[in-house]
Amino acid sequence: MAGRRRTAQGAAVLLACLALAGCEIPKQVNPVEIYREVTGLSDQGRLPPPGLDQPYPNLASVPPRPERPPPQVRAAISAALERDRAESREPLVLRTEPGSAGSGPLPSEPGLPAAPPPRPSLAAAPRIPWTTPLPAQRPTPAEASSPRTAEPEAPRLPAVPEAAPAPPPPDLLGAPPPPSPDLLAPPRPR
Repeated sequence: MAGRRRTAQGAAVLLACLALAGCEIPKQVNPVEIYREVTGLSDQGRLPPPGLDQPYPNLASVPPRPERPPPQVRAAISAALERDRAESREPLVLRTEPGSAGSGPLPSEPGLPAAPPPRPSLAAAPRIPWTTPLPAQRPTPAEASSPRTAEPEAPRLPAVPEAAPAPPPPDLLGAPPPPSPDLLAPPRPR
């Protein structure tokens, strides 16, 4: 009785270990990942940060502040920015002809049309019959003038071949050749 209980307990512990081994552990609480972070093993494959071999920068070597431009230049820049802002708030004017608005576009740039182009009109095409009439079945002028009330004939199906197609050549009938050795995976160690 004690032997069975001990075997059952061992099996339960083994089953619990196997079940826990299948669980995924987050990196933040995984002891292996914590050890790799603490010892620096996780940083071994990384490239060093740029500038690590250079001395610490001297903050006294910062270039001096640039000089302010004269008030006339600043006023001209401000006026240009105000003009651009005012122009951006106005709606765009569509041109119907090149060169009708402002200084006009370049000759290679056409103007924007005010409306989309009209839909193309399709020419009336003659009616195409479902089957091509045989030369002997051409209607006479009297039959052509009378309206046709009969249903058009259904299209004919292609002829079914009587014999099966020829078999492929003998080199295609066998098994494919084995792949070259450079494509094969290396053998597993036993």
